[in-house]
Amino acid sequence: MNRVIQIKGEMQLLETQLEQLKKELDIFRENCNHEFVKNDYIQECTKCHLIESLQW
Repeated sequence: MNRVIQIKGEMQLLETQLEQLKKELDIFRENCNHEFVKNDYIQECTKCHLIESLQW
């Protein structure tokens, strides 16, 4: 049972870290001077890897 508690604690820590990393990525993408490569369906920034759909 101790291992279960330890795993749950580690998962919570990793979820917190993941949320922080997502926020940092969003900030980078907001400040990126995008250079897109396009195909028929999407465009992807070569710098920050933001993907946008071209199918609306």
